[in-house]
Amino acid sequence: MKNGLLDEIACKNKRYISDLRLFPELKWRALAQLHDLKGKEQYPLAEWSEAVSYLLGCTVHFESYGQITASLKPFAKGMH
Repeated sequence: MKNGLLDEIACKNKRYISDLRLFPELKWRALAQLHDLKGKEQYPLAEWSEAVSYLLGCTVHFESYGQITASLKPFAKGMH
């Protein structure tokens, strides 16, 4: 079974998913990693919406993969 989007980011950071939301430094890093992730299409738009909503603590809805990259650009490395 394939891991979910947040599972992948948590594993990459060697942390629990909840840590990604609780610790600001990890949250910003996770959002930057989501921005930089290649092959965004391997995850459904609904999963992207849920993942980013979870990290930010507010409802986010993506209607295209291009919108994901544009929305996460402020979190890209060196931008925050």
